[in-house]
Amino acid sequence: MGMLKRSYIYVLLLGLSLLSCGKENDPDSGNGTPADDTTPPKEYTISGTVSGDDGALLQGVVVSDGVHCVKTNSKGKYYISSDIKATDYVFVSTPSGYAAPVMEGHACFWKFLTDCTPSADGKYTIDFALKKISNPERFTVFIYADPQPRKSSAGLDKLGYHSLDCCNDMYRDMRELAATMRDRPVYGIGLGDIVHQDLTLLPVYRQGMTTTGITTYNVIGNHDHGHRLMEDALASKDYEAIMGPANFSFNLGGMHFLMLDNMISGDPAAGKYCDECTTGLTDAIWEWVQNDLAQVSVTTPLMVCAHSPMMRGFNDAKTGGKDRSGLHVGDLKNLLSKYTKAYVWAGHTHATYNYVDKANPGIESHTLSRVTGALWSNDYLGSNGTPRGYVIFEYDHGEISWSFKPTFYQSGSFVGTYGGGDGTPPAYVWRDWNYVGGKAVLKTDGKDLDASYQMQLFPPGTYGDAYLYANIFLWDELWQMPRFVSGGEQTPMKRVTDNDFRYSFSDWEITSFYNKKIPSEFIPSKNNTDSMFRVYVDSAHGSGKVTVRDRFGNEHSSTITW
Repeated sequence: MGMLKRSYIYVLLLGLSLLSCGKENDPDSGNGTPADDTTPPKEYTISGTVSGDDGALLQGVVVSDGVHCVKTNSKGKYYISSDIKATDYVFVSTPSGYAAPVMEGHACFWKFLTDCTPSADGKYTIDFALKKISNPERFTVFIYADPQPRKSSAGLDKLGYHSLDCCNDMYRDMRELAATMRDRPVYGIGLGDIVHQDLTLLPVYRQGMTTTGITTYNVIGNHDHGHRLMEDALASKDYEAIMGPANFSFNLGGMHFLMLDNMISGDPAAGKYCDECTTGLTDAIWEWVQNDLAQVSVTTPLMVCAHSPMMRGFNDAKTGGKDRSGLHVGDLKNLLSKYTKAYVWAGHTHATYNYVDKANPGIESHTLSRVTGALWSNDYLGSNGTPRGYVIFEYDHGEISWSFKPTFYQSGSFVGTYGGGDGTPPAYVWRDWNYVGGKAVLKTDGKDLDASYQMQLFPPGTYGDAYLYANIFLWDELWQMPRFVSGGEQTPMKRVTDNDFRYSFSDWEITSFYNKKIPSEFIPSKNNTDSMFRVYVDSAHGSGKVTVRDRFGNEHSSTITW
């Protein structure tokens, strides 16, 4: 209990007054199961009302204690038979058209039992008031992975750019982009590793996201667990005290968002820290997932968000195209396969990877690179060449699309002092832009780096051959194959596979730089990418253009001269 009490101090420091609860009132009629039954159940420990900000009682809204899921009845009432000793909070799965209160940029859809006063018979009344959304059928979501800030004084934050500076660049970029979208709600989804093992930075992250003006939801990553020897059931408590439930759901437009803790902590008996996680769902989480999705029609598109990839791992060609394994991961895939569409989003790998099985396109796997750049160095790109940035997910009356958004700013100063470095940034030979006054400006035409930048081209000779290479950041099997256009001729490009060449970490010259400056274990990993294409070019060409049509019908192109 001492650890739990300390955890809730974070909540008091944040001033989360919206999470307080009223005292028990005499329950009126209704029990929520079925939704039109007005007779309270004989046994329940928690009840309450869900209403709109106009006082309207909301029927059919799902409320959960983290295990059970019930719906409100015709009078907006719900009843849950919870094990009070094992229950930390109750949360509402906000229905389409409504939003939870927002505190410091984050949706506050839950209430802690410790903030509530039970009645004389030990029962709790916990009410939720939701705000009606004026334009529920159009919204934008910024999806990003692994911001992982560390304090600038930490030794491991002296390898490149300070990670706190990189997070500030992210906040500013999102704030300015969201300001151009005043005709719709804008949300953020953080795919875990919100911080890097320092939970005191969670309030700093919350405050930073407040400046963006968007409403944010988060999942927990392995580095968001306490860095201690503790079992999985306790490892997320400090995170939850600040950020809310590690497993929850909500609805936007016609989509259901399922947010999961799929990081199972290391075994403390074996001396494993709780951030040394394996991918999977505990029995308790899997039980809740089944209860939650039992309330959702199989025709409802799902957005499943977790920290670690579950459906298909990175570099599937090297693993024989096998799905990821882990506790209840196969069970989850079987359940998701019953739905018309499931988009499964993750981070964790620090590399971008998208997989759609054309033979079974119902479940897609989308893994995003680290939003603040390659770990340890925090440079301008991720571990497999994708620039710093995030995904812009658009929903408009049932139509969806997404695109990559590179981060426009680099306000921090290069540190690079670890291992005797002099703080001078390496020469980025292949970068397509320069930083002018902390802003990214394309070398080709002097324009700002923006969402039109969806690929990077590499001239012949880059790899010691006569091929031109293109890394198309978000490419998957539903895109068309890219084409090389030169002199009025179009030549199809070939996807690079194990059979010919595997593209690895793109910044060859900074790999050499770091080899000289820091220990080898901190050098950016040489991951491969599955979104690289090449075409043989005649040396007489000297220039050309790569064009590709994405899965949403949008044409992207980039020109190159050598």
